[in-house]
Amino acid sequence: MKPDKTSTTPLYIQIREELRDSILSGTLKTGERLPTVNAFASEKDVTAATIRRALQDLMEEGLITSHVGRGTFVGTPEKKPIDNTPQFPAEASVAARTLRQSINRSLGEMMTLAQKPGVIAFTRGIADPDTIEKGTLTRLAQKALADGEELFWDYGDPRGLLPLRKAIAKLYAEQGIPVTSEQILVTSGSQQAIALVAQAAAENRTKILCETPCYTGVTNAFSAFNLHIETVMRDAEGPDISRLPAHVDTADSIFYLCPVLHNPMGTDISPARQRQISEWALANHVTLLADEVFRDLHTDGDAPVSFLKDPGPERSIILGSLSKSFISGLRVGWIVTSEERIRVLTQIKKAMDLGCPPLMQGIARAFLEDQHGYSAHRTKIRAHYRTLRDTTVQALETYMPKEVEWTVPCGGFQLWVTLPKGFSSVELYIRSVEKGVAFLPGPLQDINNRFLNSFRLCYGSLGIEDIRTGIMRLSEAVREYLDESPGETGMSGLGDF
Repeated sequence: MKPDKTSTTPLYIQIREELRDSILSGTLKTGERLPTVNAFASEKDVTAATIRRALQDLMEEGLITSHVGRGTFVGTPEKKPIDNTPQFPAEASVAARTLRQSINRSLGEMMTLAQKPGVIAFTRGIADPDTIEKGTLTRLAQKALADGEELFWDYGDPRGLLPLRKAIAKLYAEQGIPVTSEQILVTSGSQQAIALVAQAAAENRTKILCETPCYTGVTNAFSAFNLHIETVMRDAEGPDISRLPAHVDTADSIFYLCPVLHNPMGTDISPARQRQISEWALANHVTLLADEVFRDLHTDGDAPVSFLKDPGPERSIILGSLSKSFISGLRVGWIVTSEERIRVLTQIKKAMDLGCPPLMQGIARAFLEDQHGYSAHRTKIRAHYRTLRDTTVQALETYMPKEVEWTVPCGGFQLWVTLPKGFSSVELYIRSVEKGVAFLPGPLQDINNRFLNSFRLCYGSLGIEDIRTGIMRLSEAVREYLDESPGETGMSGLGDF
């Protein structure tokens, strides 16, 4: 049977378990020769790396043996006595994961309250549709089709249209970073890019570290492949260097971080932190998964230099996208890294979807190649989001109690608000919805549901008057809440509510 590619169970685990069951049941006999890795991969419609990963586990268990020049053979299953001793570490891990998922689902369901009529929702992390002139998509589609509709009839290169990859490479050339089209893989938004990296990590037993708080789509992608995630606390300047492991005990680990206009804090990584993290990554053979999807929205000063420059493409995977800076529904993102890593990720992507929709790529190419249009749009959105940022910060300064703190981002469309200790953003969320305003509570931005007294305000898709009215309503809820004594918060973050 072929593995189920829609399942959240990694492909190598599905293949491994099928083989294990066949060996233990006697369907595969001792001494029977297995197909070659390439033949097995073709039969199962997966990558060779997936097969090798499955076979490695079975070899470690002694269920199969491999002989150079001869092949791989079924071994003799060892009959072990039944051990009724409770496996507390494994059981505890499963129980903890189940509890965490339950809390996350409950918190996620609570977010539907933000959809109530009349609620001003500071929850949507999408590009403001009002920044796109009417007719823009029609004009770009016509430009994309000008060379003939037949260009988009086929699946196309799974890496992405070559002209689009060249246009993306020019974006990095503007930063003084030479990038070739062979170092770029076009994806269906940055979310698919993260999923591809997660699947590759699952197949290779890669250790995952992730800064926190962070965008939930990242931890969801890695968790979908049953990858254990170690978190590294972040402050306004970036990941806390003291929280990074001095020595990473496995090779080729991955550390996810958002260095430019961090989601949810909105702040940039400081030059000192960036230098320290680059040095740590090189010393420990760690690959940095750097999320730069907000780079085009940077308004104040220079954005941090891409990790493509240091530690370089061999030790960095850069995520980019047009979802934040142009049209979220276009679903065009990309990965920039080493050519070898692009080849590996392309094989996984071919098995996933054969390639991104060519017409959407053609529209993205037309947008990026129109240097005047792209440059003018970038200037326009930066001014637009600067105005919204200033309006939000001014409203917070005017109406919010002095005990409350917040970050002031250098662009983008979100910031991080922190209540005094002992007060819950989950409880505040419920109180605020009743007053007609919503936000994203801090526990939803951490895999272990921490940051109870913090929350994200996303103002990018709101108008100026809605921002002011929303902050007034929120501030009223905060004042009423802070008039009460701080209490202990339970695992849900609800406290005494």
